[in-house]
Parts: sequence; C-alpha cells; structure tokens
Amino acid sequence: MNQILIIEDEEVIRRAVKRLLERNGYQITEAGSVEEAQSSPLASFDLIISDVRLPSAPGTQIIEAAAPVPVLIMTSYASIRSAVDAMKLGAIDYIAKPFDHDELLIVVERIIKQDRQLRQQEFLKSEVDKSYPVRGMIGDCPAMIDVFKRIDKVAPTDATVLILGESGTGKELVARALHEKSQRSQSPFIVFNCAAVPENQVEIELFGHQNEGETRRGGLLAKAHGGTLFMDEVGELSMAAQARLLRVLQGDDYSAQQETSNSGPNIRIIAATHRDIRKLVQQQTFRSDLYFRLRVVEMTLPPLRERGSDIKSLAKFLLTKYCRQLNRPSLSLSRSALEAIRRYHWPGNIRELANTIERAVILCEGDHITPQLLAIDHHITTKRMDSNNPADNLSLEEYFRHFVLDNQDHMTETELAKQLGISRKALWERRQRFGIPREKKGKKS
Repeated sequence: MNQILIIEDEEVIRRAVKRLLERNGYQITEAGSVEEAQSSPLASFDLIISDVRLPSAPGTQIIEAAAPVPVLIMTSYASIRSAVDAMKLGAIDYIAKPFDHDELLIVVERIIKQDRQLRQQEFLKSEVDKSYPVRGMIGDCPAMIDVFKRIDKVAPTDATVLILGESGTGKELVARALHEKSQRSQSPFIVFNCAAVPENQVEIELFGHQNEGETRRGGLLAKAHGGTLFMDEVGELSMAAQARLLRVLQGDDYSAQQETSNSGPNIRIIAATHRDIRKLVQQQTFRSDLYFRLRVVEMTLPPLRERGSDIKSLAKFLLTKYCRQLNRPSLSLSRSALEAIRRYHWPGNIRELANTIERAVILCEGDHITPQLLAIDHHITTKRMDSNNPADNLSLEEYFRHFVLDNQDHMTETELAKQLGISRKALWERRQRFGIPREKKGKKS
C-alpha cells in the first residue's frame, strides 16, 4: 500500500483529502506544518502533498528535506506564481484549490507510478553498472578488467587512443565508452570507417571539398567539432590521407582549421584497426610518425576465444537481448549448445556470436536453443583458433575460401555474410586478407 504524507494547516481540507485518498487504497499520515512533518521518516513515503502557505515555514521547505520523495504542491488560484516557484525548487507538480476529486486522484496515481518506474530504472542501471562497468560490454576475464580500468582512467582526458583487436571484438564499443565518459559526451561522436570508403574519397569525407563555383562542403572533421572522431580501420588509410591526418593532429592543416575554428580543430581522435600496425610501419605502408601520434594510449582487445567463461556469459546476455528485441518468450541454451559455443573458436568474435544467437532465436520453435539451431559448422567447431597454430588458421582459411567461391555466384554479399555468421565488413576484410576479392562484372553486390 502506497504511503502518502499530507501537510496542510487547515484541518477541514486535510481531513477531506485524507478520506478521499484512504477510500482509494492509500495509507495516509497527517501533519499541520513542515516542522511536524519532519518528525516522521520522510523517506518512508511514496508521495508528499503539501500546501504552500503554512505556519512558520512554507511548504516548499519540505522539497529538499524529503528528496528524492516527490512533492505535490497545493495552492490557491490566486497563488499560481508561488506554485511555479515551487516547481523551480523541485516540486514534482502542483494542483490548484479547490480541486476536483477525480483530478487529484489522477495526479496522485500518475506521480506515484512515474516515480516507481524511475526508481526501478535507477535500480536496474545500478545493478547493470555493477556487473558491466562499460555500457554494452560484458566480461570479467583479466584482459577485460584491464580494458575497463583503462577506459575509466583515459576517458576524462583528451588523449588520442589507438584500439587494437581482431574484427568483431568490440573496438567501436570501447571508443563510444571513451566518448561517453569524457567531457565531450554532449558533443558529436562521429564514426568513419576508413576501409568502407574508396581511396579517392577518403580525404573528401574527412576534410571536405570545394569545387569551382560551389559552396564548401564540410568534412567529418567539421561535424565532429567539440566531440570525438572515431576512425575505424585506420590501417587502410592511403599514405596521402595519412600525411593529411598527421598535419591535423599537429595543428598544421589550415583548411581543417577553417572548417572548425581559428585555433584548429577541437576534436578528439580515437583510431582502431584489426591489422598488425607495427608490421605495416615496418613495411613502410603506414607512417611511423602518425603511428606514434595515434598511440598516445594503446588498448588491445582480446579475441573471444581467449576470454574463457566470458563466452558463456555473453551468449546468455545476447540470448536475453534478442528474445526481448524479437518479442520472443524467454529461451535457454541447452547444455550441448553451451558446449558447442565453448568449443568453437569464433573467428568473427562477438559479432559472429551475436549473429549466431539472433539467427537461433528467430528459428527456434521450442523453449531452448540446440546446437542444430546454432548451425556452427562441425568442421571448424572442434578446432580452436590459435594465432600460434598455423594448421588451425589454414583450416579456417580453406573453409572460408571454399564456401565463398562455391556460393558467391548465386548469393549476395549480405547473404554470404549472414551464412558465415559475420558482418559484410568482416566478409570484405577476409576477402582482402585471403586474396579473394569479388569480381564486379556479372556479380551481385
């Protein structure tokens, strides 16, 4: 039963309000002044209804003392101004006397319901924050705990960050966390995928352009002004774009300054790549000076196969997520499905796991997910992906190569990616890595 405190010095009005609310299932405590009200444990109430004009102290004084308990202010039509002032002080709402009984009941019910929902949301958020210190990221293996600690330490600064890790490990989630926990959180977070834009368009996208007789079109640097520019797959930038980006980071690019402010672009750069960027530097395909500029702070995300029990936790979290998103009743993972998930090496990492779970939820007709619904290929399920084991890597490459070459003539890139349990971006990356780019002539895209 909801507890309500009524503070009103006119006994006739106080008793009338009490009887009305008690008839509608509320438990009522009375007080004739703020001082009398404060003798009760204010935090125990679900709502406080107080008149503005009271002896000794105004009713608005209870607002701060009772926080976060909502306070509904009663006032006369002649004192609407005082009600507005009460709202500014934190009152949840006001109601003018004399009020209609139904009106008061509606207002009271609405306030209590909204406050209950707000408290539930705050409780759930606090519980989520305890388990998952970075929004959208789950894990308690040593490598992820180190990542979470580093995010908390680095986010409040404006340091440039380089995030390393295989495709699908959550590099963009880390970048977003760095932005959301920074002082730039209210400004734009702009994502630029360096691998998804043709080489001759990269500089235009980043820096904008101005053709003869046309108004200058601003680039992403301008859009990210005051915020964060996340450059995903920065290892794919051309040498020309690298040189231009380096000048921006050094504050030497005049056109970039024009796009933003006279003192230079006010942005934070966060970069990420799945490539071995040190090797690219050694091969002289990535500028060493830009590399050192980007890696003021370097963070490495572990592949899913190296995260131990995190894999099962992520699978269960994703199952709950997709059941909710797809309006499906709660499902569970069978013991054999969990074992299949544990044994698989997940070359596509969290992205592949998410696609696999989503597909299984869509196809499931029972109340639990089986290995058959996961559709993990047995040929590679029993092999663990190990960067130090060339035989396993060769097996994965051959499987990918044969599947793509056998199916690309009658499947789109989207269909291929879905069947492989990876994104189109990951499919493109593996085509480049394994040397099997898709021919454009006569092919679907």
